[in-house]
Amino acid sequence: MADRFFCPEPPSGGQIFLEGEEAKHLSRVRRLAAGDRVEIFDGKGFATRAEVVTVLRDRVQLRAEGEPLPDRTPTSFLTLATAVPKGERFDWLVEKLTELGVSRLQPVITERAVVDPRDAKLDRLRRVIVEASKQCGRNRLMELERPRNWGTFLESVSDPVRLIAHPGGAGPDSWPIIVPGEAITLAIGPEGGFTDDEVGKAQIQGWIPVSLGTTLLRIETAGIVGAALVLSRGTQER
Repeated sequence: MADRFFCPEPPSGGQIFLEGEEAKHLSRVRRLAAGDRVEIFDGKGFATRAEVVTVLRDRVQLRAEGEPLPDRTPTSFLTLATAVPKGERFDWLVEKLTELGVSRLQPVITERAVVDPRDAKLDRLRRVIVEASKQCGRNRLMELERPRNWGTFLESVSDPVRLIAHPGGAGPDSWPIIVPGEAITLAIGPEGGFTDDEVGKAQIQGWIPVSLGTTLLRIETAGIVGAALVLSRGTQER
């Protein structure tokens, strides 16, 4: 795959301009020059091949070539609502969910959750999403929301499939049918799990408890396993 760079602004007259970190990455890290060819994506589904025209210190001009590239869309629109693991474990989770094709990540504050990421942390993680998208060939950035209280979040979700990871829940073979293109939300609790009250409130509103296996998983492991199971089921023929 060609070197990929993120440019949120659409081409104008076939001209594309990279600035800031992306320009520095092209010129100083990758050491590309006029005549080299790359891929450009805007994080909203558009991508194109482009030729480097001019490289300045903090600004790179490119020229779009050919037709836009096909959008690489996931089979289903998956929101992962999760308690936040400590330290770099959350960074790792964000990176891997981006690679898997999760559409939206919603941090939630629960009774047993201890981590509430602030705006500066979220802004840094949005850069992690960009870098992971460049690496994995994804054209649409995963949305990273600000943390929400569990009860408030429950009231806001209307996706037709709502799953909550909980010991004793239904195994993957008994999960609801997931139609390709359908919106799904999967909730992952903190290290101590959701409380019975939190699970009960979710069930009242139509959430289905599901099991992710026979062992107790850390937050980031559960998030990866759950997302992979959901997205793989969305590709299965029915």
